Amino acid sequence: MASRTEVKKAGCHFCHNNCGLLVHVQDGKVVKVEGNRDHPISSGYICARGTKAPKWLYHPEQLKYPLKRAGKRGEGKWERISWDQALDEIASKLAQLKEDYGAETLMVTEGTYRSDHFWARTRFLNLFGNPQNITCPGIICSMNCYTINLALIGSVNIISDLFNTKCAVLWGGNHVETFLTRWRILRGRIRNKDVKTIVIDPIKTKTAKHADMCLQLRPGTDAALALGWINVIIEENLYDKDFVDKWTHGFNELRERVKAYTPRKVAEITGLTKEEIVESARLYATTKPACIDRGVATDQIGLNATRVEQARVILKAITGNMDVPGGNPVTGPAFKMNGGSFVCDSELELAEKCPPEQRQKQIGADRYKLMTFPGWEILDKYFKKHYGVSHPQHHPLLVSMPLAIRAIIDEKPYPIKAMISWASNPMMWAANTKLVHEALTHPNLELHVVLEYWMTPTAQLADYVLPSASWLERPLCTTFEDWSDLAWAGERSVEPLGERRDDYLFWKELGLRLGQKGYWPWETLEEVAEYRISRLGISYEEFIDRGGLLPEPEFRKYEKTGFSTPTGKVELYSTIFERLGYDPLPYYEEPPESPVRTPELLEQYPLVLTTGIKFMPMFHSEHRQLGIGHREKHPDPLVHIHPETARNHGIKDGDWVYIETARGRIKQKANLTEDIRPDVVASEASWWFPEKQAEAPSLFGALESNSNILTIDDPDLCDPLVGSWCNRGLLCKIYKE
Repeated sequence: MASRTEVKKAGCHFCHNNCGLLVHVQDGKVVKVEGNRDHPISSGYICARGTKAPKWLYHPEQLKYPLKRAGKRGEGKWERISWDQALDEIASKLAQLKEDYGAETLMVTEGTYRSDHFWARTRFLNLFGNPQNITCPGIICSMNCYTINLALIGSVNIISDLFNTKCAVLWGGNHVETFLTRWRILRGRIRNKDVKTIVIDPIKTKTAKHADMCLQLRPGTDAALALGWINVIIEENLYDKDFVDKWTHGFNELRERVKAYTPRKVAEITGLTKEEIVESARLYATTKPACIDRGVATDQIGLNATRVEQARVILKAITGNMDVPGGNPVTGPAFKMNGGSFVCDSELELAEKCPPEQRQKQIGADRYKLMTFPGWEILDKYFKKHYGVSHPQHHPLLVSMPLAIRAIIDEKPYPIKAMISWASNPMMWAANTKLVHEALTHPNLELHVVLEYWMTPTAQLADYVLPSASWLERPLCTTFEDWSDLAWAGERSVEPLGERRDDYLFWKELGLRLGQKGYWPWETLEEVAEYRISRLGISYEEFIDRGGLLPEPEFRKYEKTGFSTPTGKVELYSTIFERLGYDPLPYYEEPPESPVRTPELLEQYPLVLTTGIKFMPMFHSEHRQLGIGHREKHPDPLVHIHPETARNHGIKDGDWVYIETARGRIKQKANLTEDIRPDVVASEASWWFPEKQAEAPSLFGALESNSNILTIDDPDLCDPLVGSWCNRGLLCKIYKE
């Protein structure tokens, strides 16, 4: 019989870009993956992760069958069971825990964007009666900034029009390594000299080497720099007076606030020169149009994280670069065409099914008010009035991980007895790894379910490990959690391997066992997609064939509708912050641990540490397995050290060195580079080693080189608005192993 070859138009989910890919399938098996040149968004782009997808999918260590723990947590003893048995037992245990402790006893943890089914998780939790006790790295990876945008402009303003900008500020992200689709746009424009670029990063990254200016500031001082820019722009009358007068609230109060942030003062804080601060502020303010293209580094500085984004939104507004071609567009809740609209995530969540009294129980709602129900209820009021639909609950309603972990151990404010971790490896991404380990092995945690592709350090500590279907084994239909007015599409390339199931089926089947009959009408994700596009006047086949829907961009929408804020304007002075009890204006505060804030630590820990360095082709804690081709290119965790600093510590390139903070130590291999400040050390994030012993105490080497062992998770030192913790701007010492 002749072999049969098909080409499927899939949507990649190895990262948040969701590139359109062509998956070649021969006799039901993926044999090749290439970029889809006709895709309206990614236009044929594919990275190393995509090209290696067949090896990734068919790696022998991929999970294919449900497992139940047969020994102690971490002992590595597992029993293969059926999905029905797993779901029956999990549902029975959840029902018992709900009766004993209330629906709030369940905590959900998730990782970086791995599927478009957040609405299904939220739907399940609302029907279960849970107050959205969800925690994830999104709190230190864009979600905190997303929430700030909602408060200040009523929508999202973190996307950049890199095609038309004349000045791109690349703030806290190394685009060459982490934002390759964006870098693809900028690279040619830089080569043609039709765009100016400013990179803000303590390291002169590969991206920065192409820039007109690189501001190598002290880690964690970004808010001071942003306020210094605002000072220069206002004092030198470089702001857009027309936009400020018509479309902003609180300019006079802002002017008074930033008087303290003179270039000289900001230079003392950041370690930059006064001239660098003034010149870069002028370049951004006078080169029109300009955009700020952010990375996640500033989300991870603890106390002052959200104030950085507040200042950046202000910069876009006062320079007139908001919602203009070449600036930062304001994106709406969902795609619209042919007189109809895409069915939003919020329309699928069934928010009304969770009683108001339950919402008040969300962990952290009394403390980190902007990213929990107190803030959401205010934000949603204006969002719904403006857009006609509610804002999705699934983001930004999040529990700070430091509070979630402590609730398991201390049972405050109430017991957390159950946890479901899907596409999530908190042993690797959460701060204070040793405390996370204590929580995940604590007898108070009576049920822990993990949905995964691989056996990870977190999965090793679970009670049930369920195999998830990957992007190659499920379709894609999303507007990126209602962030954008784009719609991505992708078809299922192959049937799930073994007994893998997609996340939607997990939440649906678990819900049906817990009394949610009648609330899960779709049998498959294809049926969900057909429902979501049902108002657009196109067929599912056309949707897939297009690869997505990209409308003609619309700018200056505020001229017709204003902004969805209490004042109808961009709130430089936030009335929502004020209502929640926070300072309505931005300010700078030192990181929780720094040469200025904690000088008593300097003698023992004289260097500034930034963690979380990203590198292709790996992504966060993923793609560490040998045999795919990724790990072979980058076999060891690296710590980046200036040669002068290394000489002073007797360290040579390639030496294994210890990095130590007041919370512990790890080891990584020294990479000497003059591209880093001499007073700064930069370590790579979330390292574990699948080839090492799986069982405790090793857990794949989870406690050997993981930078999160070094980080700060004290709730009092988290950002007070959203609860984001501190991974950067720490104090450390280094020494040879």
